[in-house]
Amino acid sequence: MKTAPLVALLFAFTGACRDVACLRSSDPSCRIESPCQRLSYTCDSGSLELRTIDDLSPAPGGEAALGRRGDILIGNDQVVAVVAGLGDQNYIELSGGSLLDLAPRGQDSDALNQVITAVGVLPRDSVFYTSMQLLDERPARVAIQLRGTLYTQPDTIVTTLFEVRPCEPGIRVRSAIFNGTNDPQAWTLTDGWYWSGREPLAFTPGVGMGFRHAAVELATIDSAFGDARYLAASSHAGLPVSYAELGCTDRALEGFQSEFLSSFGTPREVMPHGAVRDFDRFIMTAPRADVAATVDLVLEARRQLFSEPYVTLSGTVVAPAPPVGVARTDQLSVNVSMGANGTPYEKRNATTQVVPNVDGTWSARVPAGKQYIVELDAFGRDVSELSLGLVNGDTTVPPLGFSKLERVTVQVKDPVGANLDATIFVVPADDATYEATKGDFNGQLGLCAPWLGPPPGGSPACDRFLVWHAQPAPLAIEMPFGRFWLYAYHGPFHSVSRQFVELADGTATVPVTFTLTPLVLKPQGTLSADFHIHGQASFDSSIPDWDRVLSFSSADLDVAIATDHDVITDYAAVAKQLGIDSHVSTVSGVETTGHMPFLEVPELLLPIVIGHYNFWPLRYDPTSPRNGGPFDELLEPGQLFDRTAPLFTTIGIVELNHPWAEPVAGRDLGFPRAVAISTLEDLPADDDGSSAGIFVRAPDGGRANDAHDAQEVMNGSLNDVLLQYRAFWFYMLDQGKPKVGTANSDSHSLVDSNIGSPRNIVSTTTIAGPTFDVGVMDQAVLAGHTFGTNGPIIEASIIDAAPGGEIELPYGMALLTPSTTARLRIAITAAPWVPIDQVRIIVNSVEAKRLTNVTSPADPFGTTGLARLTAEVPLAELLTGVASGKDAWIVVEAGTSLPLAADLGGAKGKDGIPDTGDNNGDGVVDQRDVTSSAGYGPLLVPAAPDPSSPLYTFYHVVGGYPFAFTNPFLLDRNGNGRFDRIGVR
Repeated sequence: MKTAPLVALLFAFTGACRDVACLRSSDPSCRIESPCQRLSYTCDSGSLELRTIDDLSPAPGGEAALGRRGDILIGNDQVVAVVAGLGDQNYIELSGGSLLDLAPRGQDSDALNQVITAVGVLPRDSVFYTSMQLLDERPARVAIQLRGTLYTQPDTIVTTLFEVRPCEPGIRVRSAIFNGTNDPQAWTLTDGWYWSGREPLAFTPGVGMGFRHAAVELATIDSAFGDARYLAASSHAGLPVSYAELGCTDRALEGFQSEFLSSFGTPREVMPHGAVRDFDRFIMTAPRADVAATVDLVLEARRQLFSEPYVTLSGTVVAPAPPVGVARTDQLSVNVSMGANGTPYEKRNATTQVVPNVDGTWSARVPAGKQYIVELDAFGRDVSELSLGLVNGDTTVPPLGFSKLERVTVQVKDPVGANLDATIFVVPADDATYEATKGDFNGQLGLCAPWLGPPPGGSPACDRFLVWHAQPAPLAIEMPFGRFWLYAYHGPFHSVSRQFVELADGTATVPVTFTLTPLVLKPQGTLSADFHIHGQASFDSSIPDWDRVLSFSSADLDVAIATDHDVITDYAAVAKQLGIDSHVSTVSGVETTGHMPFLEVPELLLPIVIGHYNFWPLRYDPTSPRNGGPFDELLEPGQLFDRTAPLFTTIGIVELNHPWAEPVAGRDLGFPRAVAISTLEDLPADDDGSSAGIFVRAPDGGRANDAHDAQEVMNGSLNDVLLQYRAFWFYMLDQGKPKVGTANSDSHSLVDSNIGSPRNIVSTTTIAGPTFDVGVMDQAVLAGHTFGTNGPIIEASIIDAAPGGEIELPYGMALLTPSTTARLRIAITAAPWVPIDQVRIIVNSVEAKRLTNVTSPADPFGTTGLARLTAEVPLAELLTGVASGKDAWIVVEAGTSLPLAADLGGAKGKDGIPDTGDNNGDGVVDQRDVTSSAGYGPLLVPAAPDPSSPLYTFYHVVGGYPFAFTNPFLLDRNGNGRFDRIGVR
């Protein structure tokens, strides 16, 4: 096929010829034409704004606001947007030039993480902008024109124009690309919407679609593409804002949708050398937390662009009104889809979704000439439904009813009557209530019973809510009918209280008061700290700062490290507003989060990212990109460690997070797993060309890739990945590379993991409150003077003879040389609601001794029976299996028995990390437990315990199963002053 005729045809079809000279030109001031010419809006006010953000002219706010000094603000009287300045790199971009923020004017409600222009999903497919022009042509328009190339492909030319005109409810965008390479290129010129999960949800019209989308994997992404007339989204769990995009020249755009990422743009095509493709679109926003807010705008735009008629449906929801001053929590939502009476859900053509106004009224635009079904959801369930038949004109829908609603008022107090911050968990008391109250948000955001609010959002969320000690009156919560247990929780050092409520039609408001008693459990001279916490600044979290910080106190946490993804956060002001800064200290940090696959690993098909690392304490600078955090893309870990070192405010800590976590949406979360470490082989001393060589090498001659200070052993409340992280921590100890073991919640909301479950108990001289010194605490952490727990308390030391008596040797990173008569002393305590049935002593990755003479309190809701076990074991007994003169490490664990698991390997081969559980319950882990085509897995989360089980209460206020561990005692048995490699077994 000849190129010239094809290019000419392409130009004629797309109108791209008007941009050819500009794209071929080396003049960066060359301007492309304005997009979306057929759109026309009028209004009384036509003000426009275009400026570079500086310290005196701040950017718009919101839960996802990223605009900082040097970025470009563009807007009119309807909307305001921020485009990243050149060199301001965020998330999945490499050069600046992405759409960072978009919100209705004056709302400070930005919930947009980022929209980038690309031609695919790998770094080489991203646009690297090299020039930017600000076009101030008021009163007609203001615009930002960017010019660059594809990353690593300098022979391509890409331009993007962001344009705002008076009165318009959005921003016009036009991109064009010229293939100057010598080869044909398979591209889709597309917008990448980075949702990231737990935030705005993509909505596309279509049969079986709406908010529901097929899983997307990087290796099979081509099969996920499909057409849609528009893309919409709204922040259902956060600030009231809605988004949408439609093409200005194409009736349908092509892409894939997921809860993490949407690609929406031109059809995939092969572009020959010299070809040009352009992409005109209109991106809109509206100040309401439903997709109808912007779908209404989309349909008006499509009327202008494509002469498509629409009609308006309107109606009223008849539901009990909450009392004055009580927020509505029944989560009413009206879903509209194309379909006839009796059309099954999976065959309905999703069209729009709207949240009723406070008075119950609602309206939404839909295409004319279609049959529609209108469905009312409340508490995450379909409670009412109407079939409208064929709709050719504006239609008033008969009232939609909902009446099953009652209220509970809650207070939590200590034994002297003072109010306590607390978390209340609502648990169905029987199977019938569970089935009647379980719900979700259109198949997304997780299943809850009962559904009291979106799981990613503020309180109430899913099946729980927060109580604030300074609440002026008992907290009122709306709940569906049913029989429930309410549990009150204030962390692992307090009792737990439970009360039963039954709600039915006509029940009066039920008042509930809990009393929680402090227990003498936390060792003297310690702080409880959670080193891994996310709030609304993270791209995958929607919990408001108020609720996030209140959760610290409700869990009786002393220290909270803010580790939002790629953004530094400071919670100090909110802690002061809540009145908890006297006993809760907050620290600014960051979780660096690789997005752009770049690192080539032997035998792996696709490049990887390096996973996640926590750094703290860091300086919070709200005027700088990422609030002062490092840009972390296209860096190996050692390079990232070196880049971040100057940002620490005092002694700093680098923590390897969730080292063996599975990839999410093709993005690696843990570096050891990403490079396919085998714990069945010793690590090389340096880079030998293998995967393990990448793990240990120092890429720039500075810190090595394995030079992190600490590693998460426990991550998350469920303990579903504990066995894998524990195995890798043991491996590093055996390799003579001891790392401080940590225990963190990695909480992104009130639901996914409870704050402080698990947590670190740090032996230190500093205390929480105004005099807290993070440097002093971090010195203790780096020394390993900390243990991790979700309930059990371990006090352990080595007792050895010394002149004048005995001494206690602590666990930690210091080398110990105890005598042959030394002994290990252990004391275990826990709240009565925390079951413990065994204590394990691990020596060089092997269980050397198990203690089972553990006492159990009779009443889990009582305040006695805290002491569970005291014991002393001779070191000589524990070291029987260790060769003479060989170094050793000892770790003490306490809790319930660990789930049975094994490394079956499957298609990936065995790597020494457990990958399969006893999923059929026959007491053996073998191929009969495998349900994956990969030949191994899964490791299942333990099932919810029976109400008669000792684990029942623990499961409902924490999750998972009880577990605690100390950091290692490092025994330098050969006396050479170093901890020698023990090696694999």
